[in-house]
Amino acid sequence: FTAGGKMDDSPTKHLLGPKKKVKIHPNTVTVKYATHFPQPGDEGYDDAPSFEDFSSFVEETSDRKRLTSSGPTSKPSRTLFSSLDGQSKPGADQKVSGGVGGQLQSFGEACVFSSRLTWGALFFAALAHGCVALLTRLAADRSRVPSLELLFIRSVIQVLSVAVVYYHQEAPFGPSGYRLRLFFYGVCNVISITCAYTSFAIVPPSNGTIMWRATTTVFSGVLAFLLIEERLGLIDIVTVVSSVFGLCLVMVPNIVSENRSLGFWKEAFGYTMTVMAGLTAALSMIIYRSIKEKVSMWTALFTFGWTGTLWGACTMFILQEPIIPLDGETWAYLLSICLCSTVAFLGVYYALNRLHPALVSTVQHLEIVVAALLQLLVLHMAPSVYDVIGGFIIIVSVIALAAVKLFWVGKSRRQEYEEILDSPIK
Repeated sequence: FTAGGKMDDSPTKHLLGPKKKVKIHPNTVTVKYATHFPQPGDEGYDDAPSFEDFSSFVEETSDRKRLTSSGPTSKPSRTLFSSLDGQSKPGADQKVSGGVGGQLQSFGEACVFSSRLTWGALFFAALAHGCVALLTRLAADRSRVPSLELLFIRSVIQVLSVAVVYYHQEAPFGPSGYRLRLFFYGVCNVISITCAYTSFAIVPPSNGTIMWRATTTVFSGVLAFLLIEERLGLIDIVTVVSSVFGLCLVMVPNIVSENRSLGFWKEAFGYTMTVMAGLTAALSMIIYRSIKEKVSMWTALFTFGWTGTLWGACTMFILQEPIIPLDGETWAYLLSICLCSTVAFLGVYYALNRLHPALVSTVQHLEIVVAALLQLLVLHMAPSVYDVIGGFIIIVSVIALAAVKLFWVGKSRRQEYEEILDSPIK
């Protein structure tokens, strides 16, 4: 607010800017803030709210009206701090201060809630991914549904998300200027799924899934730094590395004791496919991260759906021999796979709007733990000692990562808002 009593168009510049001098009629006070907004690579960078976030929040609250108008009967020449003849009204300063303070407090609470919702969506996505692993095995044991046919059925159902896209009045193929990147995103996703399913036909699916998750995490961290200049903090790196180590602890003993009847080159090709699946999955996450401001997760889901439908229709008759399931149990498995994979997709891409791709991928390592527990309960397959130790390391790593983001970083964010609210503006 300026000395003349007029409201500045960008109140957040005065409220949140570091070391700003704010003049308020009739008195002048100097307010110094030592607020530090984390930079890429700092702890809490992904969870830190921006000026755009606050502006969007203000526009969606009724407090905006109290800051821009003194009431429904006010005239255009009347300001918040002055009457028609330029005299300030008693108590006006307190009203505005309360309005701004209320906005900041509500915005801080909304950011904390959004962070908790993000991590909740990630954990729920990992649970859904674990269910997909079990359901895929049950469907394969029941009727031997080919992987590309499964991708085709899943993609056809996901195409129905176009209804949500139109409901939100979004362009189904992305806004102008982003369509090529969105198409490339869909192609990378389809290639990733195809490479993964191809590898599962050559190497044991459990080993293929673990290597797929591990390589996705590693490549997403490297590519995020190289392509969009997003770095991981020190604590993030420690938790990611420890979780990947847990995956390796589960996978390596299985590879060593694996039956070598396939031959070296065929087995090497299978694991190469899992690496390619991880690379393209990481690349698709990076692409979406770069266009997330213009493309919603529903548009991304529709893109994945229609590209997967075209790819499956063109390849499943050439590379595999599709079948038509006739029993209801197989169709129940297939529909459950589509539902769980869609839920997992939405949870992952919702979290990508706020978190580093490597962190999102790290939380999905819990899929291995969930799948092992479900196999124990449903298929009565007891995990090995290495599975138990590796799963324990994964759980500890992910819980430590979530605790740091939710409590430590969240506490620092709340402290900054409290400092602003307790500042001596009168």
